[in-house]
Amino acid sequence: MHELSRKFLLLAAAQREYREDLNMRRNQELATLFERADRVIKQIADAENFDLIVQEAVFRSPRIDITERVLKVLADGK
Repeated sequence: MHELSRKFLLLAAAQREYREDLNMRRNQELATLFERADRVIKQIADAENFDLIVQEAVFRSPRIDITERVLKVLADGK
């Protein structure tokens, strides 16, 4: 039974390490994506002379919402 307990502890440690590595990698990828999105948003703002871009709002009119344009540029890999 002692050997089984030891293997269980090793497995739990490996799972914890895997989760930590996965979270770290996910956070790195999200940071890269957010940096790219910020650059695209700035490019659109500069090109169209926007004074303000709000990333989170309670309500936004489809007329001023640039989300789809930003997503398209990101998907196109520019």
